[in-house]
Amino acid sequence: MSSEEALIKVCNDLDIEFDKGDMQDWGIVNSDPSRVAEFIEYYQNTELVDSARAHVFELVVASYNDAMLHRPVRPQIKADFIKLIKESHAMPATKAVREYWIEIYDRKDFPIGKLISEVKA
Repeated sequence: MSSEEALIKVCNDLDIEFDKGDMQDWGIVNSDPSRVAEFIEYYQNTELVDSARAHVFELVVASYNDAMLHRPVRPQIKADFIKLIKESHAMPATKAVREYWIEIYDRKDFPIGKLISEVKA
């Protein structure tokens, strides 16, 4: 299965519109702070090829970042997110995503970078 085919399947599963032009920033473009728990559950319970896993991981991270900006994050969602970040250290496909968010950390717009940098495997 190609990366595009895998991402189309994820879009169908999550009821997200697929746009070939958004493949690089798919997770950021489709972030939704109200769906963080759903995205975490999907990430943890769906068998994904590495390329799709990285996209869904970025979707979770971008959505959590948006949640941090716009609403209080429920303690259980935060705990699930931190667990996901810890586990992601064992998956090479997610390393670039973690590094990206750490690099663009900004307290006002991208607070998630600090949280990711503080969570160790």
